[in-house]
Amino acid sequence: MQLFGKKLDAREEDIFSELLHFLLRKNNRNLSNDEVVELTGVSSDLLYKWVKAGKLKNTIFPNIGAPCERCGKITQARTCVSCSSSIVNTLKQEEKDQAWFKQIQRRDRQPSTYHYK
Repeated sequence: MQLFGKKLDAREEDIFSELLHFLLRKNNRNLSNDEVVELTGVSSDLLYKWVKAGKLKNTIFPNIGAPCERCGKITQARTCVSCSSSIVNTLKQEEKDQAWFKQIQRRDRQPSTYHYK
């Protein structure tokens, strides 16, 4: 069932308004991305655009999301949990490496002097 005609003269705001009205019905709030695309005919790119812009909030529509900016997995945030933890771990390791490098540089700066008796 196509609810939204793909008219060239239809503006994005009009399409969004119709989609929002459709999704706010009680039995449509738990639809997934694929189900919304199939039932409404709205392109997945537009759906992802509105999710990323914050127009479709995951608190109201828990099964609608956008692709992770790193791996492409559908998620509610800009990056999925696994990518976020990977990024955090990489940053922590980078901080450890920098601290180690600074420590090595400090040791090299200390003059090694020998006192002869």
